[in-house]
Amino acid sequence: MLPRTIAVLTVAAVAVVAALVSPATTLAVLAKEGPAEHASHAVLAAAVVAWTLAGRAASRRAVPLAMAGFLALVLAEEVDWGAVYGWPALGERMAAAFGHRNMHNAGRGSSYLLFALPLVAYYMVPGTGRWLGRTTPNRDERWAFAAVAGLFIAGNMVPAWERAAQELLELLLYALLLATGVRLARAPG
Repeated sequence: MLPRTIAVLTVAAVAVVAALVSPATTLAVLAKEGPAEHASHAVLAAAVVAWTLAGRAASRRAVPLAMAGFLALVLAEEVDWGAVYGWPALGERMAAAFGHRNMHNAGRGSSYLLFALPLVAYYMVPGTGRWLGRTTPNRDERWAFAAVAGLFIAGNMVPAWERAAQELLELLLYALLLATGVRLARAPG
C-alpha cells in the first residue's frame, strides 16, 4: 500500500474534477496568494519544525537539519521574505538585488529549478540508503514525490492552469515533506 502516493493522486483528481465543475472557484482557491498558497505556507512552516525535530532525534543529524534549513529558505522565498505578510523591507532588498522579491523567480523562473534539485536528490537518487541511513525516504515517499514531479510537468502543459496547478502541487509537495519529517521525527533513534 502506498497511502501518500494515493493521497497525492486523489487530491490531483479531485482538483481536476473541481476545475471541470467550477473553474472560476477552483482558480480562486488556487490563485497566487490565495487560500491554497497560504495553507502551503503553514504546511511548509510545520515541515521545517518536523525536520528540525527529526534532526534532534536522528543518529545522523546532518540530513534532517540540512533539510530543515533548506525548507526554511524555501519558506522565506515563498513569503517573498516577509513581503506577502506586510513586512516589505527585506523583500524590497531582494527585489533590488535579484529583480524580484525572491530568488526562485529570478532568471525568468529558471532558478526555480535549482530549488528542486535537493528534493530530487533526496527522494529520487538511487542508492542513497548507504549514506542517508534511517533518514532514507521510504518507497511510498519516493513514489509520492515522483507523482508530484510528474504532475508538475503535466500542469505546465496547460498554460491556462499552469499557475493554479503549481500552487496545488506546491501544497502537495510541502505536505509530503511534512509527512516525511514527521515520520523521521517519530522514529526511534
